[in-house]
Amino acid sequence: MNERDESRPVRLTGLVWPNHERVIPQAFAGSGTSVVAARAHSVEPSGNGYLYGYEVDTVDRNGQRATVLTYVDTGGTHDQNSAIVTDPATGEPVSVWAYPNDPGLPVLPQVTYRDAVAELLTTLGMPVTDPTLTVAAYRPGKRAVVRVDAAEGTLFLKVVRPHRVAPIERSHGQFVAAGLPVPRVLSSRGDGLLVLERIRGVPAGSRILEIADDPRFVASLAALTGRIATVPMTQQARADAMDHADWHRRTLVAALPQDAEEIDTLYDAIGRRSIGWAAATKQVVHGDLHLEQVFVDEEEPWRISGLLDIDTAGWGYPVRDIGAVVAHLVVTGLWHRSRGDADRGAAAERLADAVARDWVARNPDQSDRIGPAIGAQLLAHAGGQATTGSANGIQTAEQLLAATQAALAEATPVVPSDGLVRPRSAPQL
Repeated sequence: MNERDESRPVRLTGLVWPNHERVIPQAFAGSGTSVVAARAHSVEPSGNGYLYGYEVDTVDRNGQRATVLTYVDTGGTHDQNSAIVTDPATGEPVSVWAYPNDPGLPVLPQVTYRDAVAELLTTLGMPVTDPTLTVAAYRPGKRAVVRVDAAEGTLFLKVVRPHRVAPIERSHGQFVAAGLPVPRVLSSRGDGLLVLERIRGVPAGSRILEIADDPRFVASLAALTGRIATVPMTQQARADAMDHADWHRRTLVAALPQDAEEIDTLYDAIGRRSIGWAAATKQVVHGDLHLEQVFVDEEEPWRISGLLDIDTAGWGYPVRDIGAVVAHLVVTGLWHRSRGDADRGAAAERLADAVARDWVARNPDQSDRIGPAIGAQLLAHAGGQATTGSANGIQTAEQLLAATQAALAEATPVVPSDGLVRPRSAPQL
């Protein structure tokens, strides 16, 4: 859902993105490769700055063309594979590096090439023959997941920051011991690598048409969060969109300055309505729950068969997990509609409403929390869309502002059935 319409680019405000037209060519200087063009890809916090992602089209001295995923980090993270250049707009040094040479994930280059992976798994006592590699997930500086398919079976290589290996392995052990269907850790290394088994089923999001109107799936999801609450963990859940609200607000206002007043109003409302939530209502939560983390049985998709990415788990407010699920479904609905699939779009929206209503019914004394929890997540998604600068991304961000208004006004989010939310202000093209 991160594809963008590149046909009608919108120039991003200088408050959001660095001067990549000069920064990125500086980083490639002397390499024998020239930069042809660069497109905004992503932005997220990094230390005291930002990590900006670009798809960079290049050509080498032999005329060979390639697209290189390149990152500009103003937060200071770098290693021997990074180029340090000066941003002419600020006069400050920035670090530039290209995938897979991620300074936060030093083992990543070793798991992106077939021969290296085969050798690595052999040393771990899990030899594979002629493996096929697929990047299943990547968050620069934080984590990557590479799927390995071979005659011997399927494994997943999870790459994290080295200091995260032991806590993640411990969490997996705790979840398995509590009977949760998470993958077992088959092996690990202190440089940032975990080898995980394959779990049964398929992502719930892939069966949206079958589960959207099945109350058994909603009940299964509620039961899953209840079982997560029984895991004997002591750490806090990873900070989420509500914890990082100030950063998300600044980023969204910079990307949509014409909507600054509305954005500030929405964030102020979320802040007012989330002040004073009692710590006594906390429990162990997933921390980043959505339907791509939840796997379901292929024959009976209302049955949950697996759970992924519990790195974020710990003590937190359960409504935030539900807010994350609902917001992700709203974004999924818009994504399907933008590609002409109204049936899946409507199904995602119906399931979003059903999940939110179910949580309110089960927690009537905390019903006032569902709107802010959903709204904070929707605004974070809006920021991710708007900062791409594309017409499609900005339109989606505007729709998510409207959905946030609805979430804060009612107990559950309401997206018009035609999916056509008319923004108060449209991008100037």
